[in-house]
Amino acid sequence: MNDFFGVCLLFVFVILPISAQETNDYSWHNPLESLDQIDGQGWSDIGYNRLPDAAENVVRKPVWSLSRHAAGLAIRFKTDADSLQIEYEVDGNHAMNHMPATGVSGVDLYGKNEANEWLWYRGDRTFGDTVQFHFKTEKSPKGGREYQLYLPLYNNCKNLRIGIPKGSKIKFLPQRKEKPIVVYGTSIAQGACASRPGMAWTNILGRKLDCPVVNLGFSGNGRLEQEVLKFVAEVDAMVYVLDCLPNLSPNEERTEEEIKKRLRTSIRHIRTKRPNARILLTHHAGYSDGDVDSSRKKVYETLNRWTSEVFIDFQRSKIRNLYLLPKSKINLSNDAFVDGTHPTDLGMEQYAKAYEEALSNLLRRY
Repeated sequence: MNDFFGVCLLFVFVILPISAQETNDYSWHNPLESLDQIDGQGWSDIGYNRLPDAAENVVRKPVWSLSRHAAGLAIRFKTDADSLQIEYEVDGNHAMNHMPATGVSGVDLYGKNEANEWLWYRGDRTFGDTVQFHFKTEKSPKGGREYQLYLPLYNNCKNLRIGIPKGSKIKFLPQRKEKPIVVYGTSIAQGACASRPGMAWTNILGRKLDCPVVNLGFSGNGRLEQEVLKFVAEVDAMVYVLDCLPNLSPNEERTEEEIKKRLRTSIRHIRTKRPNARILLTHHAGYSDGDVDSSRKKVYETLNRWTSEVFIDFQRSKIRNLYLLPKSKINLSNDAFVDGTHPTDLGMEQYAKAYEEALSNLLRRY
């Protein structure tokens, strides 16, 4: 037994210097020292958050708390490094009972190849007081390869630093100049329950359309509230997506009159602030158990009917640049859900495909 512990102690003392040596072989970089705004943000100088400080005393506390989650944010950079070390801290639980730690609290790396395609990189990871990812990249072309590092979907992110082998170079890329797509939505827009950040439908869409997407999805709190819409409309977007129906299930307070009022008020608010704005209303995508649970089916069919009626009313009023993405176009399959409500990675792909088709057709008209 004593020999066993002696061997273990020897193993520890041998391994620790190697780990320290590996760390010392890297130079470390803080993206926020080079960037005042990262991809997926509508405001500058807000760290790894999704709403500006001015929102703290305006929006409800749950919305403010969720805006500290880094969903949809990505650090874009070029490097010639053949490996990357990522370290950061989070405050919340690493995982949930229906969503893994890789999606809730992990990062996700994509790099562009010579054909301008985004390719995914597998990373070794450990989740502790400090979350650590190690990515082995490939030999880069002259000038380095372009990467984007997606941040956690359901956790905050702080003290993030990127390590590259000494002698390598890294350049953090500024926010792109083109107008973003702004998505105001629910947990599904925030990213539940993608297995990793790159599989959230907003992030898939950003890669497909090669444009920035501002993710303002707030789990359980996408309610078409004027306090939030104030900030939605602050961002000068090429399209505003309103995908909040899953958080507006009818009840005694949320009557037909109230839901329709929120839809109309939201459209008018954006139109007032952005007179030429393109606005895309989105139907409730449904539940996978809708065909075996009539009460659940009634919820999304009712909400979609009310939304269609509001949309038709606006069309009759000759309101321009207003569009509808119907449930039939989203077309989630029976196996596209984790818990009957939130998408799997398959469901996220189907969501993104529907949005890609809708937005591509919409944008081609202009």
